[in-house]
Amino acid sequence: MIRIEHFALYASDLEKLKTFYIDVFGLKVAIDASKAKPPGYFLIDERGAAIELIERPADSSRVNQRYVCHLAFWVDDYDGVKAEIERRGLTFELDTAVETEAMRTSFFLDPEGNRCQIVRREKRLDDRGSSSP
Repeated sequence: MIRIEHFALYASDLEKLKTFYIDVFGLKVAIDASKAKPPGYFLIDERGAAIELIERPADSSRVNQRYVCHLAFWVDDYDGVKAEIERRGLTFELDTAVETEAMRTSFFLDPEGNRCQIVRREKRLDDRGSSSP
């Protein structure tokens, strides 16, 4: 079996970004590598999906992520999570929002400028069954 193990993000303020993902999405610290070189954390959700936060090297520039990549979170309480993110002073893209019976989704930038998405689908991707070619 093959599955995605983790997705990594740079953070200029590692502790602030860790706190954001713990507070907003309920992630838990699986590995505290805050004393390693480079410092970082692995955060996991209740199903074991993980993100790795890595301290951004001083000489590393930011990338415009608008059409390149994003980190998506499936949420049970779409309105509640969206309100919590807005309460933290973050804003959602208006031109990419989708509101249909099958899916609700919105994109925002986390406190470090990483492009993120919240998604509420009628049917989760992992509930669709597997198909083989």
